[in-house]
Amino acid sequence: MDRVAIIALLFTTLACTPIDGGAVEASWVVVTPDGRLISDCGCTCPPVAKVRLQLLPVGGGADPCAGRSACSFSCNLQSGATHFDITPGPYSISLVPMGADGADLTGYAGTCGAPVGVDAIERDVSKGQVTQLPAMVVQAECAAECGGTNNLSVCTK
Repeated sequence: MDRVAIIALLFTTLACTPIDGGAVEASWVVVTPDGRLISDCGCTCPPVAKVRLQLLPVGGGADPCAGRSACSFSCNLQSGATHFDITPGPYSISLVPMGADGADLTGYAGTCGAPVGVDAIERDVSKGQVTQLPAMVVQAECAAECGGTNNLSVCTK
């Protein structure tokens, strides 16, 4: 076998992605309860380090993203997608804001005032297809060191 054939075979083998189900792609923006943009997730109160997809089967069952790092994305990326391994079917999909320690911050109010949260949306996942969600809103308070109560500017460092 010549070198060109070996190289072509190598690239074809490496380019294959197993398709065992569907994929889910999400994007998000982080805003304060009064509608100000939070440009850096470190400016949220409490700080949101990651965003995890939560896929709850509409008919009941386990979340296929629970405990999987492939379903968690840096909050500052503002988008992420799973592999093609989500079992097809209808899901109630939401984003779970997570702290640096991996704690779920949904509903956290603590010293910040308003709870961190994201509304769910229902979508069908199909094998071999990417289920794209509209941009979702993650709501959180602006940390004091990033502009806190200054409701006339973007929340940023």
